[in-house]
Amino acid sequence: MELERAFRKRARASGGGGPDRLSALPDCILHVIMSFMKARQAVQTCVLSKRWRYLWHSVPCLDIDFDEFKKTACASDDGAGSGGKDYYGSDDDVSYTDSDRSDSNLDSSDASDYIDRHRHRHRHRHRDRGRDRDSDRDKYKYKDWEAFEDFAVSLMHHRNIAQLDSFRLDIVGSRAPEFGDRRAAGWLRRAMKYCIPDRANQRFGLSSGSWLLKRLHLGHVLLDNRFMKQVRSVCRSLQDLQLDDCSCQIQSITSKSLKTLVLRNCRWRNLSKIISPTLNTLVIDGFSSTDDCVLVIVAPAVAYLHLDVHVEHFSGGISINEVTSLAKASIRLQCHRYESFRSKLCGDQIKLLCSLSTVTSLELSDVRATVLGKKHTFLEFKNLRNLLLGNCDLSDNFHILVFFLQSSPILEKITLRCCEFPKYSYSKKGTAKLNKTSSSELRGLDLLCENLKVEIIYKRGYGPHLLHNLLRISVNLSKNNIKLTKVN
Repeated sequence: MELERAFRKRARASGGGGPDRLSALPDCILHVIMSFMKARQAVQTCVLSKRWRYLWHSVPCLDIDFDEFKKTACASDDGAGSGGKDYYGSDDDVSYTDSDRSDSNLDSSDASDYIDRHRHRHRHRHRDRGRDRDSDRDKYKYKDWEAFEDFAVSLMHHRNIAQLDSFRLDIVGSRAPEFGDRRAAGWLRRAMKYCIPDRANQRFGLSSGSWLLKRLHLGHVLLDNRFMKQVRSVCRSLQDLQLDDCSCQIQSITSKSLKTLVLRNCRWRNLSKIISPTLNTLVIDGFSSTDDCVLVIVAPAVAYLHLDVHVEHFSGGISINEVTSLAKASIRLQCHRYESFRSKLCGDQIKLLCSLSTVTSLELSDVRATVLGKKHTFLEFKNLRNLLLGNCDLSDNFHILVFFLQSSPILEKITLRCCEFPKYSYSKKGTAKLNKTSSSELRGLDLLCENLKVEIIYKRGYGPHLLHNLLRISVNLSKNNIKLTKVN
């Protein structure tokens, strides 16, 4: 085993006679060290010495990852052809039998049929080889999965996960068989049904006590409403829930203990509510929903919000109840500029911004020029100090920028990162100038933010043009407060 070989190598390098200082550490320190290992590595430490034999039984964190069960046999895919040739060969590599050579006296009229016949035979031969290689890949995949499943089920059976502080399970969907996500869901369901913190009473029936678990991370697992009901029932101390690339048939996520909720690249069905009075951090990244239901988020204590979704994958929209303690928010609503698909989320961007009126630091990315609509009424961003607009469309005379400058009395810094600026007209001297509308709107804005600093990060020549116009039309914005950064 890897750990055993590394341990013996280190012992030989040090002469083998020195004291084992690592093993002399107390159990609590060794448990912290083992918490950074994957589960298979942690179990393998039992071969190091008698001191380590049972330490993994009481480690407070388990990280079960299918990636630990990669077979070196998959390297057979490399250089599959002999002599460095391509596995599938080419039409020039056709080998002929004696019967083929006997046909070499064919007249010219049959030459094309002769070539087509051999190429057809050769093509079938290579197709069979490709099938054999795919079969080998599937064989190694299922062999890996069988080893992983045996390990995971045995470990979850012998190690009472109800006593853990942190548990992570990732089956790596690209390598797992099609049924892998369902199998993993079954492991969790049985664990939540039968495991209790007091192992001495576990044999008497179903789980009745609350788990000690505080952090739960799941990847590529199929989850349904039963999962969330069991989490609410047995994981009453859960503070951190992270779901990565999971297929979820969950209608609501509710908790009275959660502080961090991270949902990355999950596929949802019928999710309509996220409710938690204790939630401090909410991350929704790559979210997609197959239904048109509106996602209502009720989390008054949220201090950090990260929302990055494609409007086409979330047609129902998002409604966020006003959050009074929001300190930082990052919003990115991806949508194609000319797409015909209509999403409620795309049309409700203005309402989404209204719910963030108490934010201190705001980052908006990929916002369209139409986000404000023809008539917009906003609450004042009275706490906003830092604003970043990334890849936003400012071509409509800076209306988005104008709004924030007018609505944020204590704004200290604005960063414009790779935004699309208005098309400029040029004077005879070659200097760029804004039209009358944008000039009149921008002329009085600096009065609200006297110490405003502006950073322009640009790819094209818009930066110097914008700098020139800001200095020309602004009353109290000094050149020292504007920073230009050109990127490739």
